[in-house]
Amino acid sequence: MKVDKVVELFQTMAIMSLNMGNLNLEVNIIKNKLVIVEKEKATLLVELYKKRNIQKGYKHNVEIWRKSRVEVEQKIQVFIKKL
Repeated sequence: MKVDKVVELFQTMAIMSLNMGNLNLEVNIIKNKLVIVEKEKATLLVELYKKRNIQKGYKHNVEIWRKSRVEVEQKIQVFIKKL
């Protein structure tokens, strides 16, 4: 009887050890997936910030171009009046 209980206890411990090993593997896989997703998120955020900065720069350049265009048109009108 004692031998049966020892064998049963050993089998239970072996099963628990395997289950814990499987659980550890699953946790590690999930951690790795999380790290990958976080890296992808960081990359996408960097790209988004770059696009926003490019758009801001484009809008700024358009404003400068419009101002210089208005100045040139005013100079042309003054020149035409002088003629």
